[in-house]
Amino acid sequence: MYTRRKVICGGLLTIAFGSEGARGDGFYRGCTLTDTEIGSRVGASPRHLSFDIDRDHYENGSGDKVFDRALAHTLTKASDLLNVLPGFAFFDDNTSRNAFASSSTRLGHSDGSVVFGKILFQEIMQRPDHPELGIAAVCAHEFGHISQYKRGIDRRLVVGRDGPVKRLELHADFLAGYFAGRRKLENPDYPAAVFAATQFDFGDNNFGDPNHHGTSKERGDAVVEGFYVAFRDKLDFDVAVEKGVQYVLRIPMP
Repeated sequence: MYTRRKVICGGLLTIAFGSEGARGDGFYRGCTLTDTEIGSRVGASPRHLSFDIDRDHYENGSGDKVFDRALAHTLTKASDLLNVLPGFAFFDDNTSRNAFASSSTRLGHSDGSVVFGKILFQEIMQRPDHPELGIAAVCAHEFGHISQYKRGIDRRLVVGRDGPVKRLELHADFLAGYFAGRRKLENPDYPAAVFAATQFDFGDNNFGDPNHHGTSKERGDAVVEGFYVAFRDKLDFDVAVEKGVQYVLRIPMP
């Protein structure tokens, strides 16, 4: 029987490098993709990156063995703390930096799929302040979306097929903050503030756009609130998820 750690780090969770094509004929809200759109980004036969921490083995990684091992640990932690097990892939985000989540099983896992743009990855890695934590913040946000899909929270926070995604995105930020708070409990030196700073940087003021994710302040504040329910209140994840729902439902919509 496979443990979650073996599945994440032993290669059954594969990290693939694909090429981004057209969006496909589906639609997405915020950083959500359909199965077709996931396929257009990773391709039909993506090359796989497999991690095996115990044997210190990797293939087709970033070129930095230390970073690849740290990423494997981060994905394992995100899987454990947010109770999800998605497939994960890098893709060529040729025209814009981005990362996405999907309920698609195209990457081999029933919980869904997460794809991370190479341009976004490179941009974050050039930041001077704990860039690896910036990558972790984005991964935790997208894993938060996977948790939303599993629980049907997306249907509670987005009204209608083309409804605004602001509350959905801020809830994913809240769950990323929860992840950071739990990591801080495990390691008092964990620089959790990087999570809030990262999502703050990705805020926008596109108030009339249904894909508006929230302002910089709203995104940073959502991370902080999620951090508090983990680090200060020490809430169980199931309780924290509902706390997050109630938190974002109080946020005004444009």
